Amino acid sequence: MSDAVSPNGIRYALVLGGGGAVGICWMAGLAQGLQEAGIDLSLADRVVGTSAGSVVGAVLTGHGDVQRLLIRPEPNSARPPIDPSGFGEIMNLLLNSGLPANEARKLAGARALEMNVGDPADHVARIGGLAAVSDWPETDFIVTAVDITTGERHAWTRAGAATLPEALASSTSVPGIFPPIPVDGRYYIDGGLGSPINADLAAGAELIVIIEPLAHMFPHAPKDSELGGAATLSIVPDAEAIAAIGPDVFSPAALEPAYEAGYRQSAEAAPRLKAVWPTR
Repeated sequence: MSDAVSPNGIRYALVLGGGGAVGICWMAGLAQGLQEAGIDLSLADRVVGTSAGSVVGAVLTGHGDVQRLLIRPEPNSARPPIDPSGFGEIMNLLLNSGLPANEARKLAGARALEMNVGDPADHVARIGGLAAVSDWPETDFIVTAVDITTGERHAWTRAGAATLPEALASSTSVPGIFPPIPVDGRYYIDGGLGSPINADLAAGAELIVIIEPLAHMFPHAPKDSELGGAATLSIVPDAEAIAAIGPDVFSPAALEPAYEAGYRQSAEAAPRLKAVWPTR
């Protein structure tokens, strides 16, 4: 399945953007606070998850406990710290190759395949374990990735070839940091490379709620404005949350502060959502 996703008939859509480990924590804190205020984000008719947002979306649509997404560094962990140099090289290819966007993403994907950043199966297990899911939900859930064969966005659903852990791993496979994920003979990388939110996959809904951890870092893609006349409500980090998130979205020191910032922001977001969001 690719971009030809028709959301006709969708009333409420939830779009969850990318944001690394720190973004997962911010969204988890926000979702937990909203839940305590009586707002169930899982009541969306369609959920679109990109990168970090795919993990949060999987927990919400699977009716799991979002608090478990507060990632705490393991003491004495043997896991080496993340080396950002590979990602820097990939970003340089994406931004400075002079190629059309799809061609640049193909080039970046090919380079990511050459990098020794771990076993794809380990990333599938790690992300699947974090979300604590194995099966696609009944909810209309879309997980975005980029197919490195074409350089185009791919939208995973339960009708596709990927298991849910594979889809989540591909969406969160930041090139140069995590390995591309093989599914059915092709490789896939981070769904945020084309758009930080991929909001157009919710086009046609009556209301689209967009929760975007890195709105202060990354601009939207042109397609993110093609929403078919849908009303939108955006929730983004405020100044205090931006400071808590910091510049390194994989920083272990920022995980708990980001969760707390999201939880705090839920108090401001709850009244806005209560006026428009469905209830059971």
